[in-house]
Amino acid sequence: MSNRHTLLTITLWLFTVLMAAPLQAQDFASLPADVRTTLEPFKDQWSGFDSNKQQKLINGAKRWNSFTPEQQQNAKRRFQKFKKLTPEQRQQAKRKIQRYQKMTPQKQQKLQKKYKKFKKLNQKQQKALKQQYRQQRQQRPVRR
Repeated sequence: MSNRHTLLTITLWLFTVLMAAPLQAQDFASLPADVRTTLEPFKDQWSGFDSNKQQKLINGAKRWNSFTPEQQQNAKRRFQKFKKLTPEQRQQAKRKIQRYQKMTPQKQQKLQKKYKKFKKLNQKQQKALKQQYRQQRQQRPVRR
């Protein structure tokens, strides 16, 4: 998986969790059992979290619990990579996420198809395409 895609995937996932709609604060014991298990590390701090943070954590736990074991392993691996990013790289990822979210659903779908097509290429072809892309980017004027 390319670093850019990994970064985009992690950032999209984090953004989804962070953009959850706020609800009433909940008592930890009233959470569904699977959510409680996932959020066990936060049990002692739970009552100190505002309802917005609680809801974000609940949504994240529900999403996590819906993952297959393979998806969970992939997410863990991507998160480890994300933690190693510099603050500048994290900012760059945020900007890419914002640009992606501003795209129409049709453009998002087109980009996803292109990415899937790219992932089907062998490593040599991917490397050549990346190099071609970098050269094209260097020739274009900077947009802001």
